[in-house]
Amino acid sequence: MAIIHNGFIDRKFHDSFKDTGLNDVDIATTKMYKGVKPMWKQLGFDSNNKDRPNNLFYWNNIIPRNYTFENVTGISTNDVLVPEEGDGVGIVGGSRTPRTSYREITLPENQSQEWGGTNEFSQSYYYPVLPRIDKYGVFTDVINQPVVFGNRDINSWDQDDDSAMITNLDDNNPDLILNIDFDQTTTTDLIDKTNLSKIHYNQDFEVSLDDDLRLKTDSLIIPDGIEKNNSEQAF
Repeated sequence: MAIIHNGFIDRKFHDSFKDTGLNDVDIATTKMYKGVKPMWKQLGFDSNNKDRPNNLFYWNNIIPRNYTFENVTGISTNDVLVPEEGDGVGIVGGSRTPRTSYREITLPENQSQEWGGTNEFSQSYYYPVLPRIDKYGVFTDVINQPVVFGNRDINSWDQDDDSAMITNLDDNNPDLILNIDFDQTTTTDLIDKTNLSKIHYNQDFEVSLDDDLRLKTDSLIIPDGIEKNNSEQAF
């Protein structure tokens, strides 16, 4: 039998994104530009020196996935082992509250709190920039770093960045050739804000042959709903 279709997917690229951050992404902003828009510019950084891996503020100078607060300098932990009954410490008989071992955490407020360790370019890890943690383990409002991320006008670790290309819903860049508006109720209502393209949303469906051996759709295609609350969307 003759081959009528080889498929669009090259098997050699199968699982290309395995173990990468791309597996954790839900696309809520879809745009296309003419020309090349480097990542540092899309993220809102002000100069291309943020695209140099040996720069402390390099956009991808992010802590490893397995990092926790224990990897912050100045914070120390100590496992406290409580002696078992009969070791001569505390009450050894009668009714008492059970004692369990615990981890003691020390958070000195007068020391620098930065990410420990270095990346493959021998540069200290920098992102994410978080406020200082007080001795009670609570975030304060103090941030000692000059750059939070991207736009320099962003001065709070949890502030929304509405000006960076990657999150700007009202982008008017002259090189923009596709900007899908997700502020709709269903997927059939999707539009291109640039008015250069008409959006047609495709879904999977089953096909079969009718009595005349013509292809027909066997699925009832129902439009998908869209989350309109920006704070609930991916970015």
